[in-house]
Amino acid sequence: MEWESEHDLQLDLADYLRKCGFMTFTEVAVPGCENGRVDVVAIKPHMYASKDLRAYEVKLTKQSFYADVSKNKWYKYRGVFHRVYFAIPEGLLRKSDIPDEAGLIVRNDNGWHVVKAPKFHNPEELNINSVLALLYHGYEENKVMRRLKDRISAEENLSLSKKAHSIGHEIARRLDSTKESQIEKWCMELWDLFGKFGFEVPEKIVTCDRFSSERVHLPSIYEIENLLSGTKNLMHDLAAIKAIGKYLENLQYPEESENDTSWYSRKNNRTKALELIG
Repeated sequence: MEWESEHDLQLDLADYLRKCGFMTFTEVAVPGCENGRVDVVAIKPHMYASKDLRAYEVKLTKQSFYADVSKNKWYKYRGVFHRVYFAIPEGLLRKSDIPDEAGLIVRNDNGWHVVKAPKFHNPEELNINSVLALLYHGYEENKVMRRLKDRISAEENLSLSKKAHSIGHEIARRLDSTKESQIEKWCMELWDLFGKFGFEVPEKIVTCDRFSSERVHLPSIYEIENLLSGTKNLMHDLAAIKAIGKYLENLQYPEESENDTSWYSRKNNRTKALELIG
């Protein structure tokens, strides 16, 4: 894995330590370190009583490492911190290159791994000023992180809103398309039925929805009303013709007969036929 800068490696290490339960600070100027700025500071919140404050010096090149060692910069951190580590990418240094009192943590493709544990000691320069410096720096760093998270959250919410709108539009379009396909099927069956009885029907049914500019060719209410009205009138005419036939069939019989009781039924049939005809 290639790293563009020590700062990127610092942030990656800080992120790893946070996931391990440490409270972390980056690039902190701590009183007692002779004005040195520590790349990464870590302490476990639930281990204050054990007083295990850790410093990590991040190195991306051998030149930077040997320059630090030659000036004893890292050793000055032992005046405030209980443990001091060098943090490097894999393959940069050997375990034997690291000073005896310091530890080594290495980053490879699978993450960070402690290769050499540092010697624990009780720092002589650790005091209230050092702790307050960490607290103040931690507060400012946390404030920046909160603002960054809020901005990311706002951007994500806006992105989710746009995606939700897009998904909703697509669902509506598909539902509308499904509805229109059902209408199209019904329309085609209706026109086929009209065609069987000799009515003129369009050659093609064109459907669309509100997402399309194409017009829908559906039977109008006026056309359906005319067809139903004509069918109703036809049924009435058929009933009237049938009634006329019934009337004529019973017309040859007298209105009353003393010896035949069926006259009442014939009279009733004529009355009903006249009502239908009228």
